[in-house]
Amino acid sequence: MKLAMAAMTVLSVVHPAHAETWIASYQFPPGDMRDEAMRAIASAMEPQGVTIRLYASASLLRPGDQWSALTGGSIDMAFMPSDYLQGRVPQLGALSLPTLIRSRAQGERVAASAVMRDLKRQMEAAGALVLADSWIPGAYASRQRCVVNPVDAKGLRARTIGRFMSEFWAGAGAAPVPVISSDSLGTLVSNDLIDIANTSAATLLSLRMERKFTCLVVPGEAGALWYNYEPILISKRRYDSLSESQRQALHTAAAAAEASLSQALSLLERRLAGTFIAAGVEVVTLDAEAFEAWRKLARQTAWKSFRTHVPGGGDILDKLQAVE
Repeated sequence: MKLAMAAMTVLSVVHPAHAETWIASYQFPPGDMRDEAMRAIASAMEPQGVTIRLYASASLLRPGDQWSALTGGSIDMAFMPSDYLQGRVPQLGALSLPTLIRSRAQGERVAASAVMRDLKRQMEAAGALVLADSWIPGAYASRQRCVVNPVDAKGLRARTIGRFMSEFWAGAGAAPVPVISSDSLGTLVSNDLIDIANTSAATLLSLRMERKFTCLVVPGEAGALWYNYEPILISKRRYDSLSESQRQALHTAAAAAEASLSQALSLLERRLAGTFIAAGVEVVTLDAEAFEAWRKLARQTAWKSFRTHVPGGGDILDKLQAVE
């Protein structure tokens, strides 16, 4: 209690030399755990003379436009899935390849690995710094029948983002419906344009359209079908302009947001399953046998394509597989 009061006293006497206003853009809606993480950072930076204007729900920019705006200096912060960076830093596509990252714990080990440091250096060279890491489990809901094994997807329309996911679902016999961002997922579902909504578990939860589906597949004993790397980013130009005390405050806030997000993610799959069960939707998990069937498919499709089409892709994939 004394420490908290002391901290409040210190904050109350901070008088920044000048106030700054930053712009942060992301696709997640208010109430989403990722939105809450950004709001926590914004609140923590206010005493430093920094006001961060938050544009949630892709209200300022489409997800695919955020990277250019960030590295070009039009916005200051972004929170985006690595899927949307494949066209800018194609090597980052490895971090959302199906069955490669099976658990959040494995993702956190990857985040501390040498290969991840190399990937972050590539982002920095392009003009963006990573403030916080997050690993969001993938899940998918289907409309006609449960899709537990690859054979179950045959003939169904699967929403996909990026080349590698499209090739993965096509290999299972599904018809890929490529989109550029998750903001169109609700439209696809409400207009019956897809049969399989595969996205992050957090997005499925915030979508609030569980009654549109008949079955939900969540991670099981072998892990998730995929984990997606979603970093909180800041423009390098903006970061370089900060004072040392502002940088320290920003890193402290980002670390706290990352820890809070990690705690929320630990309950995410249970919350998602509970929400769908309450809506009368069948919920099933991936067992080890089903996971291996999907991994075999991933090796033959998405992994093979990543090795072939991404510069240095084979080396990156080998290094990531070595992090268990």
